[in-house]
Amino acid sequence: MAAMRKALTLLVIIVVACGQAAETGSSTTAAPATAATPASTDTTVNSQAYEIQDCTAPPVTFSAMCQVYELVQQWHVDRPWSSSDLADVALRSLQEFTSTETEPRPRVLLCAVPHEDFADFCAELAQMVNDGEIAVGPAVEAAVTAMTDLGLDPFSYYVPPDRAGSFRANGLVGGVGLLLDATDAVGSKCARITATCPLQIVFVLDDNPGADAGLQAGDFVVEIDGEPVDGQGFTSTATSMAGDETGTVEIVVEREGGERLTFTIERSELTVPTVSMDVPRPGVGYLRIPDFEDDIPGLVEEALISLSEFKPRTIVIDLRDNPGGFVDASVDVASEFISGGLVLESFAPDERLEYTATEGGLATRERLIVLVNRGTASAAEIVAGALRDRRDALLVGTNTFGKDAVQIPFSLRNGGELYVAVARWATPNGLTAGNGGLTPDRELELASDMSIEEVVQAALDAAS
Repeated sequence: MAAMRKALTLLVIIVVACGQAAETGSSTTAAPATAATPASTDTTVNSQAYEIQDCTAPPVTFSAMCQVYELVQQWHVDRPWSSSDLADVALRSLQEFTSTETEPRPRVLLCAVPHEDFADFCAELAQMVNDGEIAVGPAVEAAVTAMTDLGLDPFSYYVPPDRAGSFRANGLVGGVGLLLDATDAVGSKCARITATCPLQIVFVLDDNPGADAGLQAGDFVVEIDGEPVDGQGFTSTATSMAGDETGTVEIVVEREGGERLTFTIERSELTVPTVSMDVPRPGVGYLRIPDFEDDIPGLVEEALISLSEFKPRTIVIDLRDNPGGFVDASVDVASEFISGGLVLESFAPDERLEYTATEGGLATRERLIVLVNRGTASAAEIVAGALRDRRDALLVGTNTFGKDAVQIPFSLRNGGELYVAVARWATPNGLTAGNGGLTPDRELELASDMSIEEVVQAALDAAS
């Protein structure tokens, strides 16, 4: 298989810790990102002395800034990123940073930065330390979060050490079990939450804290623990909702009709559903795939073996509210329905990869109907697009989430995580899920409380 497939590359909205760049097996390289930074420059702001260093041996407070910058310049699908643009975002974040946490002024503030364009950042930080003895670590942490939240694409982000693991590999917010989105009126993803790009719950995972509390798909999140989300970064807001997956979180939402509701939710480890199958009527099989974690291909194979005993002529594949997961898992599942050939292509600056189906699938002849909705994301969109292009499967439902980025997660030296969009993908016919998602062949709203029999009948009616 191709290098990225061997790396178990992720298509996530937002997460799994992984090794450093060398462990991913990718051939993409870049020049060191610290070359334009002087080894050391001494200066002062008022009475606060500070020293600008390069990233050769950064203090722990600057470790994440150095490493994030380098990984972005080496791996991001749109590299190289402008160092001045990233530095400007970091500086603006620092200027807006407020905290009651202070620490004694150091005799000399050691400021390690990845590029000389960050010199103004160091000067501003020294001024803030001089004026208010501000805690350096939290201030730099906020700047790194802003660099990725607001300086990069919506699918590249930094997760601080105290919130590492708050997202699942399939993009679900840990502790509560929600899939979130911030999209403007034309369908573009937004890194910052605003009145024109609100934070919305795409779907709520059944039998988990968010669902048990009463949150619903379509709710708009307006406050978390008393703090308005307007103006905040998408990732930092979502990770604050997840916390460390313990304790409680208060979420205020606006529901259709303008009703404002407050939910106090006790976080817990998520319970994720598994693959299920049914035969709701003679000749018709039903297969529900909840995500694309690495155990899913084996579970799908087992379900299809059971289903084959009933010899269905039509299989309804339910990918609604499937947030995605691993590329490998999506290709393996698609291989059960496609007799070889292309499943998807991915595109990066120095690489173009073709992912092909493995021959020997168990359901390569049956008529296919694929159910999708806005919660159908990333790897689930890959499967839906591939089955339509390669098997003439009929997509029934509503537009999908719209995630066309391939991400790789990196574990950072400070204990945090960085998720980088390293490539984009397209279906076998060259269609992308970006800019509004995949459009179904038959538009159909399916209520979440419908029985399997009702769902299948509605799908068959729409397909006829």
